[in-house]
Amino acid sequence: MRRLLTGTIGLFWAILPATGGAQGLAIKAGASFSNVSNSGVLPGNAKQRTGYAVGLGLESSGELGWGLEGLYAQRGVTSSTPGDSRELNYIDVPLYLRLTLPVPGLRPFAYAGPQLSFEQKCTNGAGTCPDSGRAKTTDAAVIGAGVHFGGLALEGRYIYGLTDLKLSTVKSSSSYQSRSLLLLVGIGM
Repeated sequence: MRRLLTGTIGLFWAILPATGGAQGLAIKAGASFSNVSNSGVLPGNAKQRTGYAVGLGLESSGELGWGLEGLYAQRGVTSSTPGDSRELNYIDVPLYLRLTLPVPGLRPFAYAGPQLSFEQKCTNGAGTCPDSGRAKTTDAAVIGAGVHFGGLALEGRYIYGLTDLKLSTVKSSSSYQSRSLLLLVGIGM
């Protein structure tokens, strides 16, 4: 999977000059709704974690372009059983290709690409998460869409985690990947 991610990033760097120069910097913030695959076998009553995401984004101009961001995002699961929550906080760095439709007044866009996430903190509701050999850097695929109008952008993004989070669970052989929906507002600078 790392080879695929590395190859995709290499492809992006190869085509970036053809997609136009940087359009500008934007501040992005919004809500994060997260879960993990196989959450039904977590002990207790694991459920979605609602959090936030905030950061900066850089985008190129033109109909075919690229975007690069740095976002602090909250993900994981919560549980009513003490010690069974997994609240993970990351710095997400997505790099994506973006297609913008030239509609007067509004500029709808869609994008897709890879994302690297760097774990900043993990708590389990009773303290720090147990050491389960969990990777501190994870891979994901990102797909999203939105609309620009004036200096404001509204967008929705789905993050499909590819790295096993190795959460300590009842079934130690299970694999857990992060799944997140982000609803973001961007303000151009």
